[in-house]
Amino acid sequence: MLSYQPAFDPFHAIFRLCRLLPTISSCPPVERDKVRILDFYMTFPFLAVSMSFKQGQTGLRKIAKSYDHLRPYGGMPDSRDLFLRMAPIQKMAAETLAAHGVIDPDAYSQGVVILGDIPPPQELAIRVAELNSQQATMIELLNMLCRDYGLLGSDGLKQRSGLMEHRYDAV
Repeated sequence: MLSYQPAFDPFHAIFRLCRLLPTISSCPPVERDKVRILDFYMTFPFLAVSMSFKQGQTGLRKIAKSYDHLRPYGGMPDSRDLFLRMAPIQKMAAETLAAHGVIDPDAYSQGVVILGDIPPPQELAIRVAELNSQQATMIELLNMLCRDYGLLGSDGLKQRSGLMEHRYDAV
């Protein structure tokens, strides 16, 4: 049986990172692991339902539920396992964008993602803008996660998402 999962497609990962560029530019600098978490929730927005949101932001759960129609038919691995399996593809996609100057290669090597000097190709930028406007509520969710949540510590995205170990973070 053949099946396609965008989470493990390197070209789709590059496209998703390009979709995240406006979010990254709105709250720089963004840690590499934070971008990975944002990418995970862009790929599987319906899984954000299980995330622990800050008080007063429970409306984000409603946004996540509205994307339940994207849930694939059949079973899915545990979120943490899925996140770990996506890591090499996410790394390759970010390194490709850094090699082309779309994200800053020096900052990326330091563990931070900021925009580079070279914008994505025009055709890609048009497609990104079109899809981001179609899924504006998901982009709003990702913007809030980027802007309002830190990465580290007991109140950070690592802990709230449950996707990464947070107990040994140097805060």
